[in-house]
Amino acid sequence: MQDKEHSPRTNIVTVAVIVGIALVLSIFSYQYSIVSSNKIVDIASQEVRSNVKIEVHDLTQILAKQLQTVSALLQTLTPSPLIQNNQYQKSAFVLFNSRQNSTSELTNFYMWLDSQGKIVWLSNMNQSTYHKYRGTDLSYRPYFTVPRDTHTVYYSSLIDSNDKVPRLYISYPIVNGTTGIFKGVVVAGINAYTLGNLLRNQLFPQFNSTIGLLDRNGLILYTNPQQYVGENVFGKKFQSALSTLLRPTQSMILLNDLIKTSLQGSSGSEDILVNGKMSTISYDPVLVNGHYFLTLYISAQQNLATDVSALIDQQRYFTILIIAVIGTVAVVIAFLVFSWNKRLENVVNTRTLELKAANDSLAGANERLKIHDKMQQEFINIASHEMKTPTQAILGYSKLIQRHPDKRDGMIEAIARNANRLQRLTSDILDVTRIETQLLKLKVERVNLSKLISDIIEDCKNEIEKSNKDIKLLQEQDQTIEVKADRNRLTQVISNLLNNAIKFTKNGTIKVTEEVRDSKALVSVKDTGQGLDPEIFPRLFSKFAAKSEIGTGLGLFISKSIVEAHGGKIWAENNYGPDGLITGATFTFSIPCKEAEQDKRKQN
Repeated sequence: MQDKEHSPRTNIVTVAVIVGIALVLSIFSYQYSIVSSNKIVDIASQEVRSNVKIEVHDLTQILAKQLQTVSALLQTLTPSPLIQNNQYQKSAFVLFNSRQNSTSELTNFYMWLDSQGKIVWLSNMNQSTYHKYRGTDLSYRPYFTVPRDTHTVYYSSLIDSNDKVPRLYISYPIVNGTTGIFKGVVVAGINAYTLGNLLRNQLFPQFNSTIGLLDRNGLILYTNPQQYVGENVFGKKFQSALSTLLRPTQSMILLNDLIKTSLQGSSGSEDILVNGKMSTISYDPVLVNGHYFLTLYISAQQNLATDVSALIDQQRYFTILIIAVIGTVAVVIAFLVFSWNKRLENVVNTRTLELKAANDSLAGANERLKIHDKMQQEFINIASHEMKTPTQAILGYSKLIQRHPDKRDGMIEAIARNANRLQRLTSDILDVTRIETQLLKLKVERVNLSKLISDIIEDCKNEIEKSNKDIKLLQEQDQTIEVKADRNRLTQVISNLLNNAIKFTKNGTIKVTEEVRDSKALVSVKDTGQGLDPEIFPRLFSKFAAKSEIGTGLGLFISKSIVEAHGGKIWAENNYGPDGLITGATFTFSIPCKEAEQDKRKQN
């Protein structure tokens, strides 16, 4: 019995020892492979860093020499007697053309501005172009004002030129050596795209590098893609683009710190993760005659040679395989236990989520029901009040007619007025019913919108005269507008908006404007009343949205439904004065008028 009990224990201990030894050897082997791989990667990375530093230095020197050549050619123009004496002769222009031809791979043009900042000559210009641009005033450009004021050479930041091309400029003052009188400037224009492409073509292809170029103010002169040329490197647009490439955030911070350091005119390099891959970014300032002009950046990924990468991957895969074999046994056993726990956990979570969703749905339905009940109760109270008032008036005047038949005309008029009010309320309720049951039908016809509005305004003016309000009704239009719409329903919408404006305006002006925009007719009713109540504003076009003592709150709901049935939109906003106070409200709706215009063209 003791041997039988001892044997299982021994087996367990032996298995545990073997597994332990194998695990230790596996971990040691894995760590050794990691150390070896890191050393190989480090050696390759050092080579990439060295190559990038050499590349950025060489390109910086090449660019500096080319820019110094341009600067020297400009400087040799200023003492020329032809230019000093403002002799606009062909031989003087040949001087500019010859310099442009000698640096054409970099410069776009050489330009001569007189003492007033006006163009005298642009290199390689034909006669038609010459007459077009000669005399153009560029006196506001810094490449003219700085040399004029300082009598020294000027190296510009990035400038968006008159022809919408981003350029850099180098300019020299033309100064009389004897009198010191300023006589103008000579300028070289360098297209930012040309400059970037020139540098890109000189990159060493075997290094698979990318290039970037900033001016001393942080404006992007060249990058790939070129859509960011002219943007500030710290601007929102470019920073947003960088954030998608640089993960984690620390990489973004490192790159921005690198850029800030580089814009101080220093050299350096940094390893940064770009798209999950380590890259080396090296930078160097471009100095022209001792002046810090630009900063050049070159970035290259630290890619290993194909065969070295394959060997490293094989070593890592083999080590991982050894560890995987050892761990498989434990994983299988653990999987059986954990799978049951996971299933139970999933069942519990699913049931919990279902219960939560059901509770949320019930809570939402309950809240909606409360809101609906509240709105319905508000409507019942409003409708009851609205119906009671004209009904009582009709009954009262009916009795008075019997007692005072001599005053029947005025009483009949009052009865008719209240009957109309009662009829409008009934019509509104019927319209709401049609809208909610989707039975609202339109009788579409050609409608002269301008004439329709004019007629409605005349009717409203009569109502205003009766109400003794000091309100002016104005109509503003640029052209006669025709639409295809239901005339009666459109009248209903405009009348609702005007009646609301009149109701909430004690005195002032109500202006109705109409215009065509994007094949849509826009009608706006702007008043100088009390404005829209913040409590009502969020549900302005909902049923029963009313806070006044008069009205059911159905008019705007019906108007919105009619406009949308025409394929349009309706909206409202408060008007504000210079002091920030509300000065009234504006209601606007749009309906398509493209079909009406097409029909009109066919008839013509």
